[in-house]
Amino acid sequence: MIDPDSDKLWYQPNLDVFLNRWFSTYEEARRSLDSDGGFLLPYKKHFFVCEADVIQAMGLEANDPDWERIGRDGAKPNDQDAYQRLREKRAQVVLEAAEAASQ
Repeated sequence: MIDPDSDKLWYQPNLDVFLNRWFSTYEEARRSLDSDGGFLLPYKKHFFVCEADVIQAMGLEANDPDWERIGRDGAKPNDQDAYQRLREKRAQVVLEAAEAASQ
């Protein structure tokens, strides 16, 4: 199984060009997700809420049905199986990028 650093799986430096909503607590991030929409993801000990273009920039499909299954919440997903599928897709993207960078 692919296991990139779980603390950093959902963020990469080139995403700094996007305006994401950052929070120090899950509760604040969840309120933002509930009121303004988006996708809630963890990064180290923080949380951010982003839009679909960030999900696509991470190499994933924003319209993947698994996002709805998890409630668009990668910190406390509603469906663990759906979250695991998304996590594996993201881990594969990270692995492929690392391999390409090393060549």
